[in-house]
Amino acid sequence: MYKELPIKVEVIVFKREDNFCSFLLLKRSPEDGGFWQPITGTLEMEESIRQCMLRELEEETGIREILNVSEEIHRFSWRKKDYTVVEMVYGVEVPHQDITLSPEHTEYRWCSFDEAMQLLEKENNKNAFLAFKSKLL
Repeated sequence: MYKELPIKVEVIVFKREDNFCSFLLLKRSPEDGGFWQPITGTLEMEESIRQCMLRELEEETGIREILNVSEEIHRFSWRKKDYTVVEMVYGVEVPHQDITLSPEHTEYRWCSFDEAMQLLEKENNKNAFLAFKSKLL
């Protein structure tokens, strides 16, 4: 039996300034691995994918204002203990605003696409960014 739904969202948050895109990455706390990643979260019962994205965006960064949400741009799966998790990736454009981190993260950074690719450790996250680049940039 699952303790949580085996469905996750990954939110690639970006902002445009002077025809340049910056991407928001969060560094997980040391007890959660200490690695850089986009916003991720688990779908809750009776919640739509969009509701999950917006909830996780606000919980992890304090961001409430959005400009645009993409269609699904990438999907991948991975094993967690004894079941498979499906993770769906979306892009969310935001205006410039302050970030308030949740306790599960220790730092945030707005960075270029190339910097994001260097900071990301997990291959699935890198592939999601490559899919974002090919579909939305």
